[in-house]
Amino acid sequence: MTHTTICMGVALLALGLSACSDSKSKDSDESESGRETATTDSPGKAADKASSGSADTVRLTPRQLQLVNVSMVDYKTQPLKPVILANGVLALLPDSRAEVSSHIEGKINKIYVREGQRVSQGQPIVQLASFQLLELQNQYAEAHSDVEFLLAEYNRQNELRKSNIGVLSQYQSADAKLKAARAREMSLRDKLRLIGVSTSGIGQGGSMTSTLIIRSPINGYISKFHENIGALVQPQTLLAEIINPDRIEANVFVYEKDADFVKEGQTIDLSFVNRSLPTVKGTVAYISRAVDDQNNAITLHVNFTRPKGELLAADMSVQARIVGTGEYVSKTALPRTAILDDGEGKFMFVTSRSTADTIPFRKQKIEITRQGDQYVEVRPLGKLPANIKIANNNVLALEAERKKGE
Repeated sequence: MTHTTICMGVALLALGLSACSDSKSKDSDESESGRETATTDSPGKAADKASSGSADTVRLTPRQLQLVNVSMVDYKTQPLKPVILANGVLALLPDSRAEVSSHIEGKINKIYVREGQRVSQGQPIVQLASFQLLELQNQYAEAHSDVEFLLAEYNRQNELRKSNIGVLSQYQSADAKLKAARAREMSLRDKLRLIGVSTSGIGQGGSMTSTLIIRSPINGYISKFHENIGALVQPQTLLAEIINPDRIEANVFVYEKDADFVKEGQTIDLSFVNRSLPTVKGTVAYISRAVDDQNNAITLHVNFTRPKGELLAADMSVQARIVGTGEYVSKTALPRTAILDDGEGKFMFVTSRSTADTIPFRKQKIEITRQGDQYVEVRPLGKLPANIKIANNNVLALEAERKKGE
């Protein structure tokens, strides 16, 4: 009985070893078969198979590509016009800013405006009471009277000279005194007219004024008012500042390396960084011939038509897009519509099986080395096969489909 049991155990062990040997042989055969199949595939297919499970790959049929309006393109030899993106600020034109002051000393009696108020050229700003104004009018009245007296004396001496009665030296003296008196009268009259006081009636029994109205020299808005009622002001005292934002330009800063690509009369696009306003067209009026010390850039002074009804103020930020002059021929140019910018970098979708029933696209990181208006020059960050095709138009659809598989 014991002998029989031992014999049966040996038989079962031999059967198990035989089964294990057959299993190993089968696995070995399947492995060899898989390796043979892999070696018979083309390198492009092998790469696509290896990447089909990658998070950077998306697979679509030609019908699906047509539905999402995605086409395929090759690298193109294309002349590129440089596109310059530059920052800038809005600035008032020199004749759109005015500082208001008085030509003579006085004390403020009335203030007719307030900060932020719109004013027209010639509109009253403040009223001054001035002793100096009274003295100036009195001096003019005296000069006017001197002219009248000396004119009469000159006429008398002139008649005597014509009758060969008068002395020539007396006539010449009367003539010189009259000319000096007239010069003084004209000087005082111009001073009064300069400060806005009429001289009609002064010296002829007319009344004088002790008040002076200071008026706005331009159309615009009161940006600052510096004094109060009762303040004593001098000619150097700044009373108010007026700006006219209707006359405004954009100062765009371009670095030295881009200076050769801009010229006066060039058209550029201006966008307002912190305002939801439409992009406007501008023209480079003139280019500064000096480099700004603060930002090491050359300033472009750009005229533009401001959007109607929109508030624009000095020092607001703008961004300019300039299609530069001159060209560079690139052999690896792609349309801008083939580039994906996901916030972390620039990418394109490439495939080496553009004729397959299901086309695998791989997301490839790139570097943009030159920029043109419609095309850019790219450099892939990694090796690619020579026969690739690049997805174009609506590459965001490919990115959205790719993310579904993450």
